[in-house]
Formats: sequence, C-alpha cells, structure tokens
Amino acid sequence: MKKHEGYMARALELARRGRYTTHPNPMVGAVLVKGGKIIGEGAHLRYGGPHAEVNTLRSCKLDPAGAAIYVTLEPCSTYGKTPPCTELLIKSGIKEVYYGAKDVNPAHSGRGAAILRRAGIKVTAGVLGKECEALNPAFNKFMRTGIPYVTVKIAQSLDGRIADAAGRSRWISSPQSRLEAHKLRAESDAVLAGIGTVLADDPLLNVRGVKVRQQPWIVALDSSFRVPRKAQIFKNERVLIATTHKASVTAMKKFPHNAKIMVLPSEKGRVSLKALLKELGKLGIAHVLVEGGGRVAGSFISEGLADRFICFVAPMIIGGTDSRNSMVWPDELNAAKKELGIRPRLASITKAGPDLMLDLRFD
Repeated sequence: MKKHEGYMARALELARRGRYTTHPNPMVGAVLVKGGKIIGEGAHLRYGGPHAEVNTLRSCKLDPAGAAIYVTLEPCSTYGKTPPCTELLIKSGIKEVYYGAKDVNPAHSGRGAAILRRAGIKVTAGVLGKECEALNPAFNKFMRTGIPYVTVKIAQSLDGRIADAAGRSRWISSPQSRLEAHKLRAESDAVLAGIGTVLADDPLLNVRGVKVRQQPWIVALDSSFRVPRKAQIFKNERVLIATTHKASVTAMKKFPHNAKIMVLPSEKGRVSLKALLKELGKLGIAHVLVEGGGRVAGSFISEGLADRFICFVAPMIIGGTDSRNSMVWPDELNAAKKELGIRPRLASITKAGPDLMLDLRFD
C-alpha cells in the first residue's frame, strides 16, 4: 500500500497546480506507472481544458498498454466540455486504475468505476482517500447541495479589532498576509463584502499578484441600495449587487451595464444570506470568499453558513472603546446559547510575514 500511496501523493502534488485556474471544477492530478516507473504525469490545469488523465497520457512517450494510472478523483464517465475519461482509459489499454476520492457529481458518482470494471480494468478506490477528498471541499459541497462553499476572511489585531474608531484599517495586516488574501480570492468564484466596507474603503476586491483564468464575481450586500455609481467595484467585469425590496427602482435603473442587481427576500431588514447563497449557486458560483466587515462576517458565522474561517492576526494592539470588532452579531444570540461562543476546528496555523494565519473549519 505504501507504494500506491507514494504514487497518489505525487498525483496530489500535481493536482494543486490547478489551484487558481480549474474552479468551479475540481483540482485533479494523475500519474501513469508501468514496470514500477512513472511514465506519465498530468493535471487538470484550467476550467474547460483537458482532464488530468488526458494530459497524463499526452505526456507519456511509451506505450501505456498494461500500465496503471493513479488519479486523485474517480474518472468521469459522461460527455461535458471534454469527452469521458473512462473511454480514453479503456482505449489506451490501461489495466489498473487507482483513485483517491469518489466523484460526488451525481452524473459521474460510481459510474466511472463501474464502466472501467465492466471493461476488464482492475479498479481500486480510496488510496489516500481522505487527502484526495480534502483537496476539493468547495466542489464537493456544491455538487452535493447546489449551495456555494463559504470562506470568511478577517485581518485583525491581537485584540480582535479590524479598524479604529475613525475607520482606519490600513494596514493591520502585512504585505505577506495581503498576498495570501489575494490567493484566497484567486481560489474563489466570488468575493463578497458589505456596503459598509464598500463605502468606507472603496475597494476593488479583485485578484492582484496572482495569475487567474478569470476574475471572480464581486458581490456587494446592499439592502437599501446605497452603493455609489462611481464605486471602484464597478471597474470589475462581473459585479452583483444583492439588495431588497427597499431599494429604489429608479436608482437601480441608473447603474452600470456590468452590474447584475439581485432583489432578494429580507430578514430583519437585511438581505437574506440563505436566499443569496441559493441564487449564487444557480449562477454556478461554487465558492464565495466573504471579506467584510465585522457584521457581515459575523452574520455568516452566527447563522451557520460559513464552512471555513481564515483569520490573519497581526502583532498589533488597537485598543479604544469605539474601535471596530472583527466579529459582530446580536448579544441575544449569545444569551440563547448554553455554551460560550462558537468553536471551529483549527486546521492549521502558519506565518505570513509577522502575522499568524489561522485556518479554521466548521465541520
């Protein structure tokens, strides 16, 4: 088994080459082995492009007949943007297929393995299964539920502040943390912020410093439709304003052509986040990065809608009585809970320059 796990570990390395360019499709890597030697390697590198199995066979200069292939995800079995990989593997003469994670896409799940077995190919599932499953959490959730995976990102001081009383927040985080934040944007299909952040900081919210296939959607939560027409977010190609029936129809008609306006149900006067996520899923948005501010982040977490929480903690103390908290929700929510606070699982702690980067999951 260690031999098989070694080959699959290499396939996982290859898969991560598509980190910023394959979504909303999954990252997939593959290794072709014959006579105990690797004769081909490949990965799914861009959305709509060749799958990992295709690129692996293309890289092979030898006859693949009789070889074994190690793939992080169960081979696909239907026609989509590319032909089914099962068909290619059968024609190539491969005799063994080892895959890590089952494809949760209902169109493929279990079918690929069954087709390969019927063709006389030995199929072994679950090699480094947990690692392969963990490679694509956003894809997995979206395929199972139709609801986007939600990552909440906050950059805060040691005392849990994201700005002082005057709203100053530049710069709490280090340049290294800000680069990591752009990487998080690059992994996402949409970047979301509240109208408070848009009005206070006038951010672009796009990806910079990381090469991407396409810039993410920019989503602004704006229940009363206060967003200025000259806000920098409109410099992006795909912008969505999520509002409620409180919004002025006249104001909405005056907005830039690249702005999609979505009128959604409200909860306590604010955009229903559950309704928003459902509609974003219908647009094919599989992963949303929530960037701010404290009330928006707090709403996603307190309502149980967040899957992941990335917290950058800078070696800085802001203090003050009216400085802004990194996580805000009504006190009655705390009063209604028997236990103190919400405890996500700490997946990892790393350094980003002088800052700490905490990766937490709501399993």
